[in-house]
Amino acid sequence: MPPVVENPLFFLDYDGTLAPIVNDPGAAVPHPEAPALLRTLDARHPLWIVTGRDLQALSSFLDRPYSAIGLHGAQEGTVGRDAHTLMSDAAAEALHRLRESVPAVEGLQVEEKDQSFAVHYREAADEETARRQLRNWLADLPDVLDAIWGKKVVELRPDGLTKGTAVRRIADQHPRRVPVYLGDDVTDEDAFAALQNMDREAVTIKVGEGETQADARLLGPDAVMDYLHRYV
Repeated sequence: MPPVVENPLFFLDYDGTLAPIVNDPGAAVPHPEAPALLRTLDARHPLWIVTGRDLQALSSFLDRPYSAIGLHGAQEGTVGRDAHTLMSDAAAEALHRLRESVPAVEGLQVEEKDQSFAVHYREAADEETARRQLRNWLADLPDVLDAIWGKKVVELRPDGLTKGTAVRRIADQHPRRVPVYLGDDVTDEDAFAALQNMDREAVTIKVGEGETQADARLLGPDAVMDYLHRYV
């Protein structure tokens, strides 16, 4: 079990961490224990949701206006309320152009994320073919964007804005707190690295299987709930 610290600053990924991974992103309801547990933690400690989702869309799953980072670091604000984008006009324009040219492959699902989007291919008849077509589509990706390949999904984000840059900025605002980051996705590795490179204590936890540079690991949302309950 990962260590428990006395003065935490929580950074919690949503999909795969607070909610099980499902085929339909619109059906990714939180773990049954998560809503009450998040309310308790948020009342006692600074807590941020860090997600690839758009913060307005995330409000359909969370019942409180938690502080949050959205779109993998390109959006900052409050779940369901005010959120401002950090991306440049050039990145926003490039995303718009790519959205209009998504390959017509049977089974692909486009997840709209306000100014950004993701393309899921877990429902494609031939996942390898779908992945190859998506790679061809992104072969000439503009320099202002990055493509992030996750669990049968590719997401587009502005270059230079990551979960790592976001959590580093927030952690600097709470110098007396110990950052505690839980996440399951490849984009969470940026956050693990950013916190580990700070000259202070941090707890980084990979949720699920796969290679990671996190210091500890939990097997899934059930284990995440067990760990977070140790703070209440």
